[in-house]
Amino acid sequence: MAQNKAPSSRAWLIPALLCILCWGVWGLLVKIGSDTASPEQLQILFTLGLLPLSLFMLFRLRLKVDRNTGGVIYGVLNGVFTGFGLLAYYAAMHRGKASVVGPVTGLFPLLTVALAFLVLRERLNRVQAGGVALALAAVVILSI
Repeated sequence: MAQNKAPSSRAWLIPALLCILCWGVWGLLVKIGSDTASPEQLQILFTLGLLPLSLFMLFRLRLKVDRNTGGVIYGVLNGVFTGFGLLAYYAAMHRGKASVVGPVTGLFPLLTVALAFLVLRERLNRVQAGGVALALAAVVILSI
């Protein structure tokens, strides 16, 4: 299991920026693809596109996957919720405008923050709480 870095560590920043880049391009590709493929087809094709990366990671781990029960349960639940979430995202993109669907569905981290507050007992400072409020306001403005 990976250890948490100290809060002052910025080791997360480069991967987070890469995530933004990849997910931003992905959102555009979903909208373009949703004009010619159903949400169900997009989910299947997404899974096929993810397969080479999964196989690469499996070989990188020398075909040894950790069998920790908690890790397996959370990993599988992650896949289930991600799969259903993606299917809903594809359906929303198919029916709506990317400029609205993207920002609205981009609020998912706010649910993560709320769940971390309730389940993990994590707390927000005033600046972070202000950021949450600004994120909500930004989505409202972008959705108009």
